[in-house]
Amino acid sequence: MRWEPERDSLPRLLAFVYAPLAVALWWAARRLMQAYDGRGVCALLETTGVACPTCGGTRAVLALGRGDLTGAVVENPLVAAGAVLLALWFLHAAAATALPRLRVTPHLSAVEARGLRMAAAAAFAVTWVYEIIRQA
Repeated sequence: MRWEPERDSLPRLLAFVYAPLAVALWWAARRLMQAYDGRGVCALLETTGVACPTCGGTRAVLALGRGDLTGAVVENPLVAAGAVLLALWFLHAAAATALPRLRVTPHLSAVEARGLRMAAAAAFAVTWVYEIIRQA
């Protein structure tokens, strides 16, 4: 992987759209979870008895909001990791907007991109198996 100068500012600037949306969704999730006494409702789990890969995702994000990283990982490791990565993306976007020398983007080779896709698919599958076992 090598770092190249930013060619397009749109991905960086979209962080400033997604960050307030994420905060609004977190706030809405807190309100909805209070109505369900801290437990969410998963349509797939309710109808088939099989947990979906994102089961516990809302509780994981709420745990992150409370600063409970361990609780977030227990609820759903993939959603917790994704939320942390999104927060890091926003922090980088804010820093790069303030400091132009930080405006870089990673460039992956074809092999690296394929490896990243395979790692993401494996993480998805492992999380799904984890959720099925945990909800059983």
